[in-house]
Amino acid sequence: MFSDLVTGDGLLDKTKVLEWEALYKGMGGKTVERFTIRTDKGVASYIFKPLNNREAVGREAWVHRSLLPHLPRIAVPKLLASAPHHDPDRYWTIFEDLGPLEHQLSENEVVQAASLIPCWHQLPLSLIPRSLRGNKPLYRDILRHVHRNREQAESLLLRLGMPPKWISPLRQIILGAEQTVDSETVVSHGDFHRGNIAVAGGEIVILDWEHAHRNSPFWDLYNLLDLTHPVFRRQTSDALRQSALNAYIASRRRLGWEEPPGFIRSYYEYAAVHSVWMLLLIQDDLQRDVWLDYVRRRFRHPARRLRGADGEIAGRRSDQPRHGGRLSS
Repeated sequence: MFSDLVTGDGLLDKTKVLEWEALYKGMGGKTVERFTIRTDKGVASYIFKPLNNREAVGREAWVHRSLLPHLPRIAVPKLLASAPHHDPDRYWTIFEDLGPLEHQLSENEVVQAASLIPCWHQLPLSLIPRSLRGNKPLYRDILRHVHRNREQAESLLLRLGMPPKWISPLRQIILGAEQTVDSETVVSHGDFHRGNIAVAGGEIVILDWEHAHRNSPFWDLYNLLDLTHPVFRRQTSDALRQSALNAYIASRRRLGWEEPPGFIRSYYEYAAVHSVWMLLLIQDDLQRDVWLDYVRRRFRHPARRLRGADGEIAGRRSDQPRHGGRLSS
């Protein structure tokens, strides 16, 4: 039924639907749409999602077939149909429509989202082929980039207003961060930012699993807590971040899966390194006039996340709850 609604170019055929509505445009420039058709049970609406990331062709269908059946507790939109080929220029998927989705999460919903993450983190790594990659470099490569450009990063942070007294602690964090690289490897959602987390009917719904791969447990947490989204802006207070990290740990323990020693401290180190890396990328984009207006508006936010992060790490002697440093604005 659904294949008849798609043109040979992989687009929704507007002549065969009753109504359609553009929801958003993906990074690849193609538009995700809601459409309605008449079925045996009456008029029904669905979500049409063309492929916006060529490297992810077929991956979301694979995840729904091979990974998500192991996650019965996690609410996700059902995949109803996908293209019968793997041509990235024409690939598409169609999902059930859960209705209006709310992405501006309350603090309680952020904590709840953090508590869901261990459900997929504890899955056997054998479920994820080693060949699958995420949409960002792995931590080891990010750390190597930050090491190579440490002096540039320190100069940049000073220009952005970081107090000079924090540069030396930050340098020690970066130089000593290798221990975080191989602490754990888990099944990662891979793109767990606020745009892919929503509330529908009072339930947390997790979207867009096509970037699932093997990664550090901190990557999903960093996306949730400290990675700025261009549309769904958020402010993560120190108290909220601590509550979310504690909820993640409590959920792991309920699953009989203890966290490594120093888990929260390691998260702050990981977040600090990633924030420096993000600043270096933005600086490079500014110098090359890439997305100039966009990055100028957002340049200050990773810097704000770093201000005080060093104090949080340096002052933390254990993983007991404590509110101090700031990793996000």
